[in-house]
Amino acid sequence: MDMYIGIASKMLIGSIGIFMLIRLVGKKAMSELTPFDLLYILILGAIVEEAIYDDKVDVFHVIFALILWGVVVYIVEKLLEKTEKLSTLIQGKPSILIEKGKLNLKEIKNNHFDMEQLRSMLRQNDCYSIYDAYYVILEVNGGLTVIKRDQEELPTLLLIEEGKIKKKVLNGLHKDEKWLRKELKEQGQSNIENILFCEWKMDEEKFLIKTYDETVHKNIPIDD
Repeated sequence: MDMYIGIASKMLIGSIGIFMLIRLVGKKAMSELTPFDLLYILILGAIVEEAIYDDKVDVFHVIFALILWGVVVYIVEKLLEKTEKLSTLIQGKPSILIEKGKLNLKEIKNNHFDMEQLRSMLRQNDCYSIYDAYYVILEVNGGLTVIKRDQEELPTLLLIEEGKIKKKVLNGLHKDEKWLRKELKEQGQSNIENILFCEWKMDEEKFLIKTYDETVHKNIPIDD
């Protein structure tokens, strides 16, 4: 009887731990989870599974393992938020597969796509010909962002996030930090650290900026 109570207790605690971990990585739909988020959950699931059927592992061992793994996940998530290079290395970055109607064969091959796979994913986004695709971006979570030729707006690029300049994005625009600071200064934004996010609207060649001064209780109004 004690064995069954032990198994039930460990299952209950393990389930609570997995639920809390999912909350920790953020309120994301399953399709939005990155490979690293899934790795967190899979490892925790393996820990709980082993603990349930091992008589030498009691409830307190499970609690300790859950707390330890939760701390590790929290630290890694904070490091990823603070360090752009580490985030890119571990989680990857979006890849532009089609840019202004032109296929980027290097990125297509680097992401192990062939033409039929690309066509299939385009169809899932209501784009039924490669020719109709003007911009196609492969997101970190494996989803596609598709801008068709008949759509007016192009995707924006995130140049600054929480006061930190995205140098790799700037390089992709063939711009540098000096250019960005000069342009922002002309718009009265000389303090980069006070910028919550700054996007570059490619079709209009203008900045979309929100500063920390424009936030109220951390609720960010997106529309001006």
